[in-house]
Amino acid sequence: MRWKWLSSVVAALALAGFAWWWITLPRTPEEFFKARCGNCHKLPDLTKYRKDDMEGIVRTMRTKNGADKVIDDEEAEIITRYLEGTKE
Repeated sequence: MRWKWLSSVVAALALAGFAWWWITLPRTPEEFFKARCGNCHKLPDLTKYRKDDMEGIVRTMRTKNGADKVIDDEEAEIITRYLEGTKE
């Protein structure tokens, strides 16, 4: 009986953890950019850059600043396209 109660508590905690993780996932490219990039540093003012600069900025962050450890190729593409879209 005790184990059944304990396993129910563990299952409830796991479900609550999953629910919290799901709720906090970024839902838009902007939220994704803010979550991934803002987690490591203050988000820069990109107004002085051109649309064509965005891919190079994201590439530099991944190759020279270590962002490749937390941002994979697909995520980099999402961030790049979002940043390029802010320049239109």
